[in-house]
Amino acid sequence: MRRLTRGMRLALAGLLLALCAGPAPAWAEKRIALVIGNNAYENVPTLEKAVNDAEAMAKELSALGFEVVSAENVGRRAMSRALVELEGKIASGDTVLFYFAGHGFAVDGTNYLLPVDVPEAGPGEEGLVRDASFSVSSLSDRLQEKGAGTTILILDACRDNPFAVPGK
Repeated sequence: MRRLTRGMRLALAGLLLALCAGPAPAWAEKRIALVIGNNAYENVPTLEKAVNDAEAMAKELSALGFEVVSAENVGRRAMSRALVELEGKIASGDTVLFYFAGHGFAVDGTNYLLPVDVPEAGPGEEGLVRDASFSVSSLSDRLQEKGAGTTILILDACRDNPFAVPGK
């Protein structure tokens, strides 16, 4: 049985508070979520608990009345398809939640979420990461452009450097 971590419970409590404190119409519209968990990275260190966390979050969101789209261990193309599926479900005024558990990385102040097929990148090859990953600000913009009344992003991303070279 999967259990929510303390951090995940706090995130859900914050979500409930935001939904309760928001305008009444937010309850009248649909609640849709995309939940992604990535463990099985091909070129950077694998993770052990991201998929479990995503599965637990999807279960809790479903219990809260969200229509949940789930994706596990997805590469760039599959992650993009999951986002397009989510976007296709959004109507004006809907509450949309995006949850990601996996590797995250920042390049020049921009945060990126890494699909499992992100290529290995060395010093000076940040462009590879940018091109193969998903900018958090672009994701948020995409969801808002679809007319979401409320957009919630929960990023359970490790922020260590998955491209670190041992000894450097």
